[in-house]
Amino acid sequence: MKRLLSVTAGSILLMAVFAVPAFAQDAAPITPHEIEGKEACSMCHSGAMEGMPAAPASHEGWADESCQTCHAEGSLGQTGTAAATPHEIEGKEACSMCHSGAMEGMPAAPASHEGLKDKNCVMCHAPKA
Repeated sequence: MKRLLSVTAGSILLMAVFAVPAFAQDAAPITPHEIEGKEACSMCHSGAMEGMPAAPASHEGWADESCQTCHAEGSLGQTGTAAATPHEIEGKEACSMCHSGAMEGMPAAPASHEGLKDKNCVMCHAPKA
């Protein structure tokens, strides 16, 4: 009986550990090393260097300068404080067409978003449900 309880408790613990990421908000992993002198993220995270995690396919075409927008400790990618998109996205995927600062009444993307492409917007600015 004691062994059965141990096995059951161990199984529940393992399930809880592996289930947490499924229910947690998907924050980008924090860069675990100093950035100074290592600003060319794609040099190591291209998938060619053994032991280094490759950047996911969804990051294809992103400039190295944009990595710390999400992967720096305390960044918007970590805090989840980006405003939700107040409108539908379908048919409006070219965010910069309206959010360049040229259209009256539309908020411009902040300077910290420089180098990010329109396809990146919804990673932080998910449409309201």
